[in-house]
Parts: sequence; C-alpha cells; structure tokens
Amino acid sequence: MNMTSSKACVLLICFLVNIYSSNGLANESVEYFENYAGSHSVEETLKHLDQFNIETSILASEDKAKLYFLYGQLYEKNRQLDLAISSYDNSINLVNTLAISDTLIDSHLERSFALYLQTNDPAIYCVDRYKALEYARQQNNTELLTKTLTQNAFCYEGANTIHIGIALLDEAMDIVDKSEKLNANRKALIYNATGSLYRNVGLHQRSYENFEKAYQTWATIDDKQDMFNMLHNMLSQSIKLGHWPEAKNSVEAQFELAKSNLAFKDFTFFAHLNAGRVALGMNDYPKAIANLKNAIQLRHTTQEQYFVTSSYLFLAIAYMRNGQTAEADEMATLFKQDQDFRTDKQQMTLKADAIIAFAKQDYLTSVNLLFQLIDDERKNNLNMLNPEVINSALNHHAKVAEFENILLANKLAINELKLTAIQDKERINELTLTIVALLTMTLGLFLVFALNTYKKRSQTDFLTKIANRGFTFIKGEQLIKRAIKLQQPASVIIFDIDNFKEINDKYGHHIGDLAIKALAQRAQTCIKKQDLVGRIGGEEFLIVLPKTSEQDAWAISERLRNSIAEKDFIFDGITINFTISLGLAELHSSTSSLQELMIEADKALYQAKFSGKNKVYLARQCA
Repeated sequence: MNMTSSKACVLLICFLVNIYSSNGLANESVEYFENYAGSHSVEETLKHLDQFNIETSILASEDKAKLYFLYGQLYEKNRQLDLAISSYDNSINLVNTLAISDTLIDSHLERSFALYLQTNDPAIYCVDRYKALEYARQQNNTELLTKTLTQNAFCYEGANTIHIGIALLDEAMDIVDKSEKLNANRKALIYNATGSLYRNVGLHQRSYENFEKAYQTWATIDDKQDMFNMLHNMLSQSIKLGHWPEAKNSVEAQFELAKSNLAFKDFTFFAHLNAGRVALGMNDYPKAIANLKNAIQLRHTTQEQYFVTSSYLFLAIAYMRNGQTAEADEMATLFKQDQDFRTDKQQMTLKADAIIAFAKQDYLTSVNLLFQLIDDERKNNLNMLNPEVINSALNHHAKVAEFENILLANKLAINELKLTAIQDKERINELTLTIVALLTMTLGLFLVFALNTYKKRSQTDFLTKIANRGFTFIKGEQLIKRAIKLQQPASVIIFDIDNFKEINDKYGHHIGDLAIKALAQRAQTCIKKQDLVGRIGGEEFLIVLPKTSEQDAWAISERLRNSIAEKDFIFDGITINFTISLGLAELHSSTSSLQELMIEADKALYQAKFSGKNKVYLARQCA
C-alpha cells in the first residue's frame, strides 16, 4: 500500500468516527438538554443551549423541534413571550410535514399559551388549540388528549358556545376517570376550566369553588405559578359576589407568594393590581389609587399586556370616583392608546369613553355611553340566564361531583387494602392478632358502609331514588358493550309523561314531582333485576334491557304504558290521571354504543308523540 492510499484510509476512518460520534450526539442531545434544564436555572440552560447550534447539527427534524420546544418553554418561564412564540414557530415548522407527533401537538398548545399571556384574546390564542385538538384526536396519547380537550374548553366561554366547552370537559373527565394513573395537574386543569365556564354564565359561587379546588390541587404538587393564577381567579369571583373577606385573603396570599418567589417577577405587579381592584370594590378610593399606581410602576415586569392596559382603566375609575377628573381623563386616554386591546371587552372601552367625555364636559355623550353600558349589561345577563346554558352547566356540575365521589370511593378502597397489609406485618402475638382482627373488622364494616353510602349518593336520583342520569349512562353503556361483546340481544326504552307541563301548571310542581316518583316506582315493577331504569331528565326516563329482544321489550313497554293509562293516581287528596309515550330501539349489528341506541329510541319517542301520544313506537318504524 502506497503513502497516498494509507493517508486516504486514515481520513476515511476519521470520517466514519466523526459520523458515529455525531449520531451518538443525535440520540443523546435532546435527553441531555432536558435533564440539564431540570437541574439548572433557566438562564444557565439558555446559555448552554446557545452554545449548541441546532440548525447546523445533524439532528433529525423531530429532535431539532424538541430543542426549539425546550427553548420556548424556557423563554416562556422568563416571560420573554416574543422569543417563546418564535421558538414554537420553529418547532412547528420542523415537524409540520411529518407524521403527527406529541411535539407538534405540544408546540401548538404552548404557542397558544404564550399568545394568551401576550394578548388574552381567544380569537388569537384559540387557533392553535383547535389545531392541537384536531391532531390529538389522531394520536394515541390519552394524557395529551386530556390536556388538549381541557385547554380547548377555554375557547368556548360565551353564553352561546358554553355547551361545547362543557362537552369537552366531560370528555376529558371520562378519560381521566378511566386512567389508572391520575395526574394532579390534569385534574386541576379540569377544575380551572370548569370554573372559567361557570364564571362566564354568571354562576360565580360555583366558579369560585372550582378555582379553589384547582388551587388546592396545584398546592399538592407545589405549582406556585398556577397557585398564583388561581388566587387571581378566586379574587375576581369574590369581587363579583361581594365577598370581601375572601377577596382580601386572596390578595394577602398573592403578596406572600410574591415575597417568597422572587423568580416570578410579575407576581408583585398582579398583587398590587388585585389589591387595587378590591379597594375599588370596597369604595376605598385612596387605597385603590395607591395600589394601582404601584402596579403601573411595575408594568415592565410582566408581558401580559391585557392586564397592564386594564390597570390604566381601573386607576381611571378610582380617580373618577375620588373626584380627580383630570387624572381620570389621563389614565382613560392611556387605556385607549392600546390599539390591540380585546375587542370583546367593549364594556371596558365604554367606561373609558364615558370618563373622557365627562372630562371634556360633554355630559350628554358621557351619560349616553353609561346608558349604553347598562343596556349591554342587561343583554349580557339575559344571555347568562338562558335556561339551556344554566342546565348545561348544572349537568356538568353534577358530573364533576359524581366524578369526585368515584375518586373518593377508590381512595377508601386503597386505604383499606393498605391497612390490611400493615396489619398483616404487625401480628406479633395471639392477643395482638385478636385485637387487630377486631379493629380490622370494625374498620372494614365502617369502610364498607362509607363506600356504599358514597356509591349510593353518587348513583341515585334525589327525587325518585332510582339511578340518576350519570350512573344510568355509565352502567347502561357497560350493559350494551357487554351485549355486543357476547353477541346477545338488548333493547332500550326512552319514555316520558305526556303533557307534563299541563300537570305542573294545573296542580303545581309538587304534584308533578309526585307523578314522576309514581312513574319511577311503576317502571321498577315492570323490569327484571338485571335490567336498569334511570331518570335522565325532568320527566324523562331510560330503561336498558340486556338479553331482551324487541318483542319482549315491546311487551314490557305495553305493560308499563297500560299500567299508567288505566290507573287514577291520588296525590295529597288530588286525583289525576296521565299517560306516557315510549320509544323502543333494539341492538343490531351496526350498533356500537348506548348513545346510538338512545338516538334511535328518542326518534321513536318523537314519533309516538307526533302520532297522538300514549303509544309505544319502534325505532325500525322510523327508518
């Protein structure tokens, strides 16, 4: 071998070694930097990342995207929002044309959060959340889907869309409920989103309660940022409710967190802003002015421009209420200079315009603006009081309560198992064994009683004492899934009282309730032990019949219908008679869920009503 060929071999070997080393770097860089971020400060991690040139590296696009995502997270923690958004842009651009990945979904979600902090405008930050949910539904990651569903719920806070947000939260709760590993952060996010939806339909007390639950849940994992955010939300609801002791407690807790967590630079800004809002609500205008002026002096510590701009308006109102018209005009004018302020916050803009007009001695315009503000508030309250919106929110509240009862029952069962294990280890002698056995028996009976009590409460309708809506759907779905799996027949019946409104109008709601109870009792006598009957609406019921053909279900339906139609009922000395209409659907090869059967049975019920009431109608007759 000559000198030239030897030199070529050495160069080739060096080249291969470099490739091998670089590939090793490609496999380890992302994990290395993620671990580094976990044990170093944000500033140290950013400095270390800057020394590594992502673009010129031989990392795969997915790995490059993960590092840009890490950049975004770090910038976001430092509230360098423009840099965070730019980093998420780079991450999305790298994986947008590849197969859907967790990195793509997370980048959309986090860019959305950064845009939320920057604008507080759903029209801007929700675009990424919609996209993330579209991707998450195609990805097999239930944890990420739950997170995406919950964040999307915030995008449907209006009175006309809240039912969509509630449906998303219900779906998220179903996933968490079925998950073997409950994530405290996921649970807290659901509480937070629920509180937000309640807030926007005027259910401020329930909103406060859910924000408080979110705060307590995040406190278990010592998440200071989210704890602070929940205190902010709790305070806002306390102001709405006029609960000033709770509002002041929230402010004090915010100042304490600001004092002990200096890394979060905008905590003090928000603490002063909220102290000013509370003082304003309590008519202590000098104190409001002092705190709001402090907040404005600290405006450079936060990039949440919406709240900076809002602080000018709050200060303008405080000055106005304190008789300082010129200062109020100056602050209102500064508020109006923010051309990017949320367009859906028209009421705040009207207040500023009214103050400016008054300062210019244009009193007619000022008064008319205030009248417009009153009219808008009235319209907004009418939307909030929409019965469908309230019912949707209350149904979700019941599902949250049921969800918590199930969790509590699970915790009791786990505690019982742990107690048994400890007792087994501590059996020292026969006397101790006997005592422990007696204690275990007593505690076991207590736990069984407690479990049964919680279970019964979470499953039972308060009026009729049969299965409630939530348990009926859960248990009914199990029965139908089992029938499908075993290829057995099954049927469902949906029925309600004909002309129920006339009963309430003529005899009163008390008699209407007694009619509902009587119908529930009669329905129970018409079904077998294995069957399920539950109340799913005001006077609406669902029967699930496993191992029951359409013919047998028809016989049950007719028996129930006749037993009601042919009987006079006496309630508190008042004799009434009423009828019911029933829709019946049988399980068939294309059915995959209880929901599908219920839709078919509901159509049949509609036909029964349409064709004269007091009838049983089959779903196949509607085809």
